[in-house]
Amino acid sequence: MAKLKVLRITAKRDGRRRAGIDHPASPVDHPLDAFSKAQIEQLKADDQLVVQETEIDVPDEKPAAGGRGAKATS
Repeated sequence: MAKLKVLRITAKRDGRRRAGIDHPASPVDHPLDAFSKAQIEQLKADDQLVVQETEIDVPDEKPAAGGRGAKATS
């Protein structure tokens, strides 16, 4: 399994908007590279958001058996 660096963002109240995104009151993981350094600083400075840098496990991608668009024959 690969690791992905993310920002886990939780708004203290539903619907807080910062860095062009509405943030819900439940935690949402965003890839760290989705934001500029300035946006990350802005998010962390907002006292209405809880922002944590963390890593999550990402399953290794494997191609589907039979390839894309394969049809069963009868």
